[in-house]
Amino acid sequence: MRRLAFALALGGVAALLAATQPLSDTDMWWHLATGRETLANGFVRTDVFSWSVAGLPVSTDQWLGQVVMWLAYQVLGWHGVAALRALLVAVLITLVTLGAMRGSSRPLAVVLAIVPALLLTRAVWVDRPELMGFVFFAALLVMLRRFRDAPRRSTVVGIAALIGLWANLHGSFALGVVLIAIVCIEGAIRDPLRRNAYVACAVGAFAVTLVNPAGIGVWTAPGSHFLSPPRDIQEWNVVDVRTALGLAYVATLAVVLACVFLGPRVPLRDVAILVPVAFLSLTAARQAPLLAIVAAPLIADRADLLLDRVGLARSAPPGLSPRVLAFAPSLALLAIALAIAPSRPDEHAYPADALASLPTRDHVLARYEWGGWLIWSGLPVYVDGRLTPYAGDVLADYKRVIAAAPNWYDIVAKRHVSAILVAPTDPVAVRAAELGWQVVFRSDDAVIIAVR
Repeated sequence: MRRLAFALALGGVAALLAATQPLSDTDMWWHLATGRETLANGFVRTDVFSWSVAGLPVSTDQWLGQVVMWLAYQVLGWHGVAALRALLVAVLITLVTLGAMRGSSRPLAVVLAIVPALLLTRAVWVDRPELMGFVFFAALLVMLRRFRDAPRRSTVVGIAALIGLWANLHGSFALGVVLIAIVCIEGAIRDPLRRNAYVACAVGAFAVTLVNPAGIGVWTAPGSHFLSPPRDIQEWNVVDVRTALGLAYVATLAVVLACVFLGPRVPLRDVAILVPVAFLSLTAARQAPLLAIVAAPLIADRADLLLDRVGLARSAPPGLSPRVLAFAPSLALLAIALAIAPSRPDEHAYPADALASLPTRDHVLARYEWGGWLIWSGLPVYVDGRLTPYAGDVLADYKRVIAAAPNWYDIVAKRHVSAILVAPTDPVAVRAAELGWQVVFRSDDAVIIAVR
């Protein structure tokens, strides 16, 4: 009880921090629009938001997460979307704390262990199904560690249920299935008498991923993102050590390496989970938080040894009596977080003033990062943050036009673009003005150019 109360209190602190962030994520808008469309007309299997790839197949791998977001919006408006984010962050940090407690029961050691997770996961405290994927990843680690200790049937069922939901929430479920396979292979080799339980867990985890609108196709998105990540998108590029996230990641990686090589030998069953997750965290900035989550128990264990060496006395996780009051701090923090969560989106980064000046709403080519917001505003887009439907010529042509690359105006003609909505500093805005194309709107943030 004390351990859970302590974990929930730290989760409440994280929720409070998450509640202070604005509602401004560039992908939030099209996720909400897709959730709305799903409940209104069924699974969105083909594109209904763009004019460049209209009618072509799109992925349904995040449909459930999008529906959950839309329902939060339906119930409490924008405050509901922000409250959902705060709740998810609270659960995420609570699970990371519970995982760290496997390495140490000392409160200070646990707090030190979750600091990297607080720093790195802050980058994914976003209003997308992606955040739900991180929550399920942290939950899976807790369940897998319990399963390794005692591979019971109830735990196998619980893991299968978690993966089944995860496969409908976000494409990151693939990492969970791979980890389950690794843990089960290691367990079957180490404990042949329980081989059947490990085989059942691995097979069941894969089988439930097929229970979704796309069937085996649900593996397409995570597979393509792993094998050929879209490096043009900042979050899919490798970690930039010049950023705050990059510095926190390098520090976390250094701490993890020190824990592995300078302390007692790390058990093979822990290495089997740590190594693949650490490798994946190196491949893209959006994967970096995975390292802090998976390494929390190891860091807590080493922090505990270090605190022993400096002579710091041990203490149990703080808690109050009676039991009901033990959860008072976490409930109070969570209530404050939900109360202060933003009740309206921050749209200062979007061209709200420009929309009324569009000469037409058909075949408008706008900036990539404005695409989701334009979808929410009801404007068919050329490209947006969904990215995958546009891979190939559509995205390549967009880049050439924005950069005013040679013969960019031929692409404008080929694509039947009627108007260009971009930033004033974009090369195409400068070049189009030089060619005498009509500027129908201009502000510090946006310009609309009518195509001749």
